[in-house]
Amino acid sequence: MTDRKDYFPGLNIYRAIAVLLMMLAHSARVQTSTPLIMAHPEHAGWLDWPLLSALYIEPIISALFLFIAGFSLVLSRTRSRESKSGWLIRLGKRMFTLYAISVIFFIADQGFQIPDLFLSSGVLAIIAVGILSAGVILVTPHPWIGLLSLSVAVESAALYLEQQNLSIVGLNAGAGGMVPLVLFAYSGALSGMLWQSLSWKGLWLLLGLSLPVAIWALASDLPWVTHPVSQIHYYPGNRLSSVWYSLQDAFGLYHGPDRTGSVRYWNHAAVFVCRALPLLVAGLMVALHFKASSRHPLLKMLNRPLDWMGRNALNLYILHLVLLAMVEVSTLKPAQGWQTLLLLAVILSMSAWALRYISFVPLRRIKKRAPQEEAL
Repeated sequence: MTDRKDYFPGLNIYRAIAVLLMMLAHSARVQTSTPLIMAHPEHAGWLDWPLLSALYIEPIISALFLFIAGFSLVLSRTRSRESKSGWLIRLGKRMFTLYAISVIFFIADQGFQIPDLFLSSGVLAIIAVGILSAGVILVTPHPWIGLLSLSVAVESAALYLEQQNLSIVGLNAGAGGMVPLVLFAYSGALSGMLWQSLSWKGLWLLLGLSLPVAIWALASDLPWVTHPVSQIHYYPGNRLSSVWYSLQDAFGLYHGPDRTGSVRYWNHAAVFVCRALPLLVAGLMVALHFKASSRHPLLKMLNRPLDWMGRNALNLYILHLVLLAMVEVSTLKPAQGWQTLLLLAVILSMSAWALRYISFVPLRRIKKRAPQEEAL
C-alpha cells in the first residue's frame, strides 16, 4: 500500500482516533459509577474525564466513523482493478456480513424485538446501509447527481420527521436511527470525489461552503440530538434471562409475564449535519497532510499503533463490543476511571493478538504466513 499514490497514512490515524473515542464511550457505560458522575460531574475524578468527554461527543464520533468510511470508499473504487459489478458484489458481501453482525449484537443486547431487530439494530447496520447505497451510486454514470439527490432526500426526511414529531423505526427511531446519520457516509463520499477531481481545492471549497452554514446552525437554539419514542417488550429477570425469554416468545414458547413500554433512544438532529460537517472536513484535511516519514519523535512513536488501529478499525470495533459484553454480564465491572482505562488497555492488547488470527469483516480466519513468506 505504501507504494500507491493514493495511500494516506493520516487517514488511518484519523480512523484510529474515531474508533478509540468510540471505545472510550462504550467502556464508560460499563463503569458502574458513570450514571452518578454524569448527573454530578463534580464527583468525577480526573481519570473519569476522558470517558465522560467521549460520552458527551459520542454523536460526533459516530458521524466521524461514517464520514471516513464514505471517503475511503471512493479511494477503494478508484484504485480497484475489478469491474464495477465485481467491486460492488464484493462490497455487498462485506456489508451484508456487517449488517448480520449488527443483528446478532442487537439480539444479544435486547432480545428479539420486531421490527427493530431488522430495521434499527445499531450503528453497524447504518454503516452497512450507508456504504452499500453509496457504493451503488458510485458505479452509476452520474454519481455526483445521485449522491447529492440522496443527501437532499435524507436531510429533508429528517427535517420532516422532526417537524411532525414522528417516530418511525428504521428511519429516526430505534436503537440505530438511520436518518440523518447515514448522510455522513454520502458527505464523506462526496468529499472523496471532490478530492479525486480537484485535490486540495475541492476540500477547501467544501469547507468554505459548509462553514457559513455551520455558523448559522450553531447560532440557532435547535437541539443537537432528538429522542424519538420507540416501543419495546420487557421481560422479567436480568439481561440474559430477558433475552432468553424474548427468543422463546418469538417462537411461541413463552407464556410468562411481559409488557410493552416506551423508550427514547437518542438520534442525531437534522441540524447536526450542518454543524458537524466543517469539523469533519477540517479533520480530514489535517489527516491527509500527515506523512508517515515524519521525524518528530512523538509522531514516530504513535504512528505504528495508530496506523494498526486505523487499518483494523472495523474489526477492532466489533471485537471490543464482544469483550465489553463479556464484562457486562460478569461481576468484574470497573467502578472508577482508572479501572475502566485499564480495562480498555487490556482490550486493546487482547485485540492486537486476536486480530492476527481472525477477521469479522470479511468473516474468516487469517492463516499465519510462514517466516520466509513474510520476508518476501
